[in-house]
Amino acid sequence: MVYLFLADGFEEIEALTQADYLRRAGIEVLLVGVSGKTVAGGHGISVNADKDVENVNLDDAEMVILPGGLGGVDGIKSSAKAISLIKEAYEKKIYI
Repeated sequence: MVYLFLADGFEEIEALTQADYLRRAGIEVLLVGVSGKTVAGGHGISVNADKDVENVNLDDAEMVILPGGLGGVDGIKSSAKAISLIKEAYEKKIYI
């Protein structure tokens, strides 16, 4: 399972291209809303996340993707839950 974190201001091409390629390859990807279930990209494209960050469990994670975008990066950094999950992924040697 791949978890792709999205916060308002994320860079759409960095997030959606990754999700698309991985899903085409048959890899399960869940979009994780850090700033809610509907997340606004940096260029005005809104995305409905599959899961809210508060409900993520990394027990089945193989990778965590953190797309860029100044607002999106700041949104992830300001979320205690997201930071906790990233640290957990690092400690479990999950690809980030």
